Amino acid sequence: MTLSQSLFHQQTIFALFFYCISIIVALFLFSFIHEKLNHHLLQYAWDKIGIPLIRTFLIISLILLIYPINFGIESAPSINELLAVDSKRPSLLINMVFLLTFFFPLIPIIGKWEELIIPLQGILASMIVFRWLCNGIDIENYTIFPDFKTISFIIILSLFTHWLAKYFASMFGEYLDNLYHREGFQTLIFKAVVLIMQSPVIFIFGLYLGKQIS
Repeated sequence: MTLSQSLFHQQTIFALFFYCISIIVALFLFSFIHEKLNHHLLQYAWDKIGIPLIRTFLIISLILLIYPINFGIESAPSINELLAVDSKRPSLLINMVFLLTFFFPLIPIIGKWEELIIPLQGILASMIVFRWLCNGIDIENYTIFPDFKTISFIIILSLFTHWLAKYFASMFGEYLDNLYHREGFQTLIFKAVVLIMQSPVIFIFGLYLGKQIS
């Protein structure tokens, strides 16, 4: 299955629709809570824990909804079957992707590139699900690390879509700030748009993994 076939698959379209609606709901939630939190400590906790946790759930939900199309295959054990193998798998998936937000800044050199956080969360979740899939169909010879060409393309796409999301947010954020006489729309729009714009990275990485079993 090619990238275009994966992106325009019926299951993918439904998943992306649900994903976009969820992001819009999250955007209003962010705005509502931001208005209610007047304490600096609570605001810090929301920014550093609340928002990353919601983002984690959104990214994982997308990957579970598009599985196994994100790996370029249509026939595979269901996601429920993979999760049912071990009751700890759902919590492991959530915790690993969530904790990446905190440990990423500590990584030498690339830790300063916040543009890579969302793509890396999607990649990590895809790695975990792919390992479960390979275990479920008794495949032992596989790798979860992409080649240089794939890594380069993912980094370039991540940087470009991050910049594009910032441009989009700055353009419409200022307009909405003036329209509703308040500040913060630029940040909120960026948080929503970057989630959508960087989602193709999940398919690119997933298709690379899926070639090993297709």
